Amino acid sequence: MLNCAIELGSERARRLTKEGSGTFAKEDVCLRDEMVDCTANDVFAEVSIAIKQETGESYARVLRFLTRLLSLGFPKSYQIKLKSSVKQWLPIKGLAKSGTHRFFANALDYPELYPFMVEYAKAAMEPFEWYADTEGEKNCMPGSYAVFGLGLTDRTFFPLVEEYMGKVDDEHQSVQNHFTVAFKERHGVRTETIPTLIKCMLHCTDSMKLKIQSDMEHDLNVRLLLDQVRGLPYYQVEHIVYLIWGGTDKLKKIAAKAEGERARWLTELAEAAGRK
Repeated sequence: MLNCAIELGSERARRLTKEGSGTFAKEDVCLRDEMVDCTANDVFAEVSIAIKQETGESYARVLRFLTRLLSLGFPKSYQIKLKSSVKQWLPIKGLAKSGTHRFFANALDYPELYPFMVEYAKAAMEPFEWYADTEGEKNCMPGSYAVFGLGLTDRTFFPLVEEYMGKVDDEHQSVQNHFTVAFKERHGVRTETIPTLIKCMLHCTDSMKLKIQSDMEHDLNVRLLLDQVRGLPYYQVEHIVYLIWGGTDKLKKIAAKAEGERARWLTELAEAAGRK
């Protein structure tokens, strides 16, 4: 419709296309200097970014720009149109190959930017919002790429991952499955990782193939898993059991063959999954 209006000579339509709605001050939607060129248009929910110099400072400027923009009320279901000489992707299968994804994968190369990425993620995360350049099974909540990249980098970002998972709408998003698999491959299944891994699993879909049964049957891990799921509704415990063992009935058979405390813990876990 805007294109038709422009063809008919509408000056307002032209301004909407070039400048957005006019809701935001020009200095809040434009950033131009020797390092970057950023222009945000709220009508199209797009941010055009040109990286003139591939440096950490360039990405830091853009991250600060984006974080402030979102804090001012710019649509969170937006997309980044990126011009950059660097083309990197996060080491996670199943993500959209988009300009938004590439920007955050590029930024992850600079450890000094991690605090800015955390600030951005906290400003961007919003239930029932998705980046505009994803759809279907690749839908992902704003902040996903920053959180995923940081979560694979260091355990200090595990709390951020858990905060993110608490906001995921798993009925309309499944990319958290791919992240959780990558998380397990990167960090392993240990006492330090199990709490965050369980938080991820709670918000993954039944289709995820995690392959951690042998890891979770070690005595210490079983006990920690049981501690983590205590107090959860039975259906959430049932979901965790399904992702690890393929169902409560299979877990009961394994528990029946186990010995000592491990048998007791596995039985308790099966009971927690079946207690309605």
